[in-house]
Formats: sequence, structure tokens, C-alpha cells
Amino acid sequence: MSANETHEEDQRSYRRHFNQWRYPVSLNCHLCISEVIDRFTQVEKERGLRSRERKRRDLWILRHTIEALVCDLAHHHLSGHSNGIAISRSNRDLKKKSRYKNPYITGQLPYIMDVLELPELQIVEQVKGGLNLFETEHKGHFKTVMRPGRHLIHLIQKYQIEYEDIGLGDCDETIILKSERIGFWDESEVIEYEDNDMTNHYRKEMTEINQWIKEADLNYLMPINSETDVDLSERRLRRYFTRGSFESGGRLFGGFWQELKKEQRKNIIIDDEEAVSLDYSQMAPRILYRLCGIRQTPEDCYRVPGYERYRSGIKKVFNAMTFAENPMTRYPKGVKQMFKEDIRFQEVSDAIQRYHSGIAHKFYVGIGHYLQYLESQILIKVLLGLKELGIHALPIHDAVLVGKAWVDMSKELMEQVFLDMTNVESWIQIERGYNDMEMKRED
Repeated sequence: MSANETHEEDQRSYRRHFNQWRYPVSLNCHLCISEVIDRFTQVEKERGLRSRERKRRDLWILRHTIEALVCDLAHHHLSGHSNGIAISRSNRDLKKKSRYKNPYITGQLPYIMDVLELPELQIVEQVKGGLNLFETEHKGHFKTVMRPGRHLIHLIQKYQIEYEDIGLGDCDETIILKSERIGFWDESEVIEYEDNDMTNHYRKEMTEINQWIKEADLNYLMPINSETDVDLSERRLRRYFTRGSFESGGRLFGGFWQELKKEQRKNIIIDDEEAVSLDYSQMAPRILYRLCGIRQTPEDCYRVPGYERYRSGIKKVFNAMTFAENPMTRYPKGVKQMFKEDIRFQEVSDAIQRYHSGIAHKFYVGIGHYLQYLESQILIKVLLGLKELGIHALPIHDAVLVGKAWVDMSKELMEQVFLDMTNVESWIQIERGYNDMEMKRED
């Protein structure tokens, strides 16, 4: 994988994947789904699609599959997002047993989706995936993309379905191991693994963190004329490891707050307090210095002499160089415009390596994935430590959101955890409202 591809992985605008664990929790939602199922079986008879009565297990599978599809499509509609939901129709995915898979989502899924798409139903619209061999830039396998159909939207309005009518199961896997992506347009696949003491420990940590966040009193102040709604129950986090290793990646995904833009997160209320962001600044370079046996780091790792005005661009190039496994020859995607037009990439990369001569040998060896893992280990420790202090925190990669009243305690804990785990002092950036300020750990 190229440096551009690796560095941009977290920045890509993925379509959300089908959440197979949603289910109806209210009478109205059950009535809506029953109407869909009744119409489904009626259309089957009218079209002669099925000649035999379903066995009890098949009826159970039909109901659960339609429940999951309708609930996730309804949730997507309520969110106001225009992009679709990615879903696999592959028999290879649907028929295999997997720790990641809802057992009621079977090889019957494609047939059920196709019937739900018929003009008599219009519950789902889908653009079927497959292998794209024609567009040079976008070659690779693509999943099917589905959206709520016209009649489903009518039913959502008829039964007045809201977020509160849709539940989310808590029996899905929270420790996800993913393969390495071959190219930028390929998707990494989940990998089956055998549990051991380490994975069981990771899962226990996630259970503890998820339960604590579930108990938090969270609210969101909806901006006037907002086009998107927020599902406050969407709190269950999963930990994603990458490249087939439990020492690669490890970041947490799944909370509703992670999908919000930076300015929107200021509208979150945690335990009756305005949310404040505490962010580890320059986390990766500081950890990398320590790994190389150098405790003293530059005051600002991204303020390279001669390029001070391009700090944001330097940060992106630096991180791309840690993820790359071969020397880079051009800027990562979207970064070139952050520099003056006549500044070549080679000049910038050379300047970074001169400024960071003590760690320059760690560029272009792919260490960024391991650094990300160490960052995630620190954040897990922080979340568990805040729980012990009785502070609810919402993680965002290398940052946490906490209530304003608990900023000082949280900052002190974050600094101590970082120092204990790296033997290096940290910089914590605290964002209060629209004013950013950076604080260094006091001796």
C-alpha cells in the first residue's frame, strides 16, 4: 500500500456498513415491520416466487432479516444522510460462520432484498456490487449499496418511527481484526481468530468502557435548521485492529459523537455539563522519540525550521512518512495545496528528516501502524482511569470529550497515563467552546 493510501485510510468517506444488529423495540415499529412482512408474503404468492410453506426456522430467519433491514434503513433515513449503506450479498460472506455475523443473516438475504425492491413493495433500493474491471482509477470489488425505498419512507412517516423505536443489540463482537488492504479502493476484510488471554482482556476492557458510557447522561443541543439528527443511544464502541495484527491500529469506532463535525461536538452535554475536548498533541512523534531511546523531543514536532507557516501540512507529511513502507516521492492526497506551489515534496521530506535526525531511520518502515496501536493502548488506559474517577468520557481516537467541570482532573490523569506508559511528557490541547489553548505538563 502506498503512503497516500495508508495515511488517507482514516480520512476516506466510507459509506456506512449495514448494521445487522438493529431490531424493533416499540409497538409502532413492530406494526411497521409486520406490514412489510405481510405484503412480502403476499407478493411472493402473487408472483409465484415460492410454492412451499416456510418451515418454522425459515419463517424466523425471514422475520429477523426483514427486521434488521427495515430498522437499519429506517435509522439511516432518520439520520438525514444521503449516502447509502454498504451491504454484502456474497454467499462467501453470508453462508460462513463467523464471530462477526448475526446468525439470522443467511444466504436468503439477496433473495429477500430483491423481493423488497420489487415495484409492489419499494422497501429498499439497491445498486448491486461486484467486480469493477473498467474504471482504471476505481478497480476492485464493490459491495452493494442500499437506500430506503419510497414506500418504506411512507411507512416510517405513517408509524411515526423515531430513533427510540429502534434498538441495537449488544451481542456483536467488539474486538475486530482486519486484514491489510491491497490498494486504496480495496476494502480490508475481517479476519477470524482464536481467542486467547490477550483478546479476552481486550474484550473485557471494551465491555467495561461500553457499560460506563451507556450509563452516562448524554444530551445534544440540536442546532436550528439542522438537516441531520443524532441518535444518543448509538454509544457502543468496537476496537479495530489492522493488518492482521493485534499490535496494529486498535482505534475505537462506533459512537455517535465520532460522526459529528468538530463544531457539532460542542453541542454535546455530558452529565449536565458542556462537552470539552482534551486532545493529545503530537502524540505519535513523542512516542516515536521514546521508542528510539530519546526522551527529549522538540518543543513542537511539526514546526520545522523554514516551514513554520506550513505546520498543518508538515504534520500530514510526517505522519504519512511513518505509515509508508517505501520512500515517498509525492505529497499525500489533498496535502499539496497546503504548501506554496513551488515547494516540492522532496524539499519538505528532507527538511523533516533533518529536523528529526534522531528518528529519521524510522521513516518509511511502516511503524505508524504500531504507533497507532500504542496510542490506542494509552487511550484505553485513560478511559478506564476516568471511569475509576467517576468521569464519563467519549473517545475520539487520541482525544476525549468530558464535561467542563471535570477538565482539570481529566487533564491530570491523561498526563500521568502518558508519562507512565512512555516516560515522556505530554502536551494536552484543551478546546473550550471556540477557543483553543495548548497546555504543557507542569513539573
